[in-house]
Amino acid sequence: MKTEKKLFVGAYTKKEGHVDGKGEGVYLLGLSYGQAAFERLDVADGIINPSFVALSPNKRFLYAVSETGPDVDTVAYVYAYALQGDSMTLLNRQPSYSFAPCHVSVHPSGRYVFVANYVGGVIAMYPVQADGGLGAAKEVIHLEGNGPHPRQESSHPHSVCLSPNARFAYVPDLGADKVMIYRINTERGELHPEGFARLAPQSGPRHMAFSADGRFAYVINELSNTITAFRANLKSGQLDSLQTISTLPEGYSGESYCGDLHLSSDGHFLYGSNRGHNSLATFAIEGETGRLSLLGHEPTRGDFPRNFALTPDGAYAYVANQNTGNISIFRIKPDGLPEYVAEMKVPSPVCLVFEP
Repeated sequence: MKTEKKLFVGAYTKKEGHVDGKGEGVYLLGLSYGQAAFERLDVADGIINPSFVALSPNKRFLYAVSETGPDVDTVAYVYAYALQGDSMTLLNRQPSYSFAPCHVSVHPSGRYVFVANYVGGVIAMYPVQADGGLGAAKEVIHLEGNGPHPRQESSHPHSVCLSPNARFAYVPDLGADKVMIYRINTERGELHPEGFARLAPQSGPRHMAFSADGRFAYVINELSNTITAFRANLKSGQLDSLQTISTLPEGYSGESYCGDLHLSSDGHFLYGSNRGHNSLATFAIEGETGRLSLLGHEPTRGDFPRNFALTPDGAYAYVANQNTGNISIFRIKPDGLPEYVAEMKVPSPVCLVFEP
């Protein structure tokens, strides 16, 4: 088959806690946007539970966390791969300095990689070597904090989000109901604390996304099933809360946990995934104020949509349904609402990254 686009899929590979992984590693798939057919180009199978992956800005390297606990090794790892043609070649790995690393991101310069460890409350910053491999961590920061929810017994950083101007790193801490703010010194490879933004008790902040112009930021809260909108100051790094809105339908009382969020390419819409309610919530973004208004919910046609991605052209949303082994494909209509078109079968998919 002829495929002109590439999709990287991180998948759980083993049973670990609440996860029953059936995948093989990181998949590299060839496909055409909106079509169910795909070609398996390669798989990086020497990594356990690659639950999150990130592509370098020059598209030559891929980084993946291995979300494991102390039953596997004395520490977890982050892996670096070289990309050439349709193949992924392991370059090296570095320790994550704790357990259950659940997120990896790359500085827009391509010079640094950031990892968040859910267990142990640790974030780490690594220099990228000339060949794309990872050097020893330049920063290892132990976060502290807790909250009133049973899952907030200690700090649980869930991601590291970089500001559009690349000067700040933001760390949603699910365990402390805070977004930690750090100024990035790219010359020295350092993170300097710049305070934090506080969220309501039992929010459980998980992932974060900025508007393209950097004026607004949005945090999806796993425990409260909400999204909080902030006005962002990219000179100081500070965040001022504007609004918190539910991702669930009014009156819904079932169990659910927010997963991921993304803004549309035109900046007019925001999408959030609900694991349990198994839906994509669609919000309109008011351009001047950054505030959100709910437009609707679309079933994800699968169970536990942990992660999703919008195609680089903004025309489709691909949703990774962790527990049902399928990736649902939705066309984004002119009104911003997703419309189901097809599905792809991939075991235990939990992270989707398109090659731009």
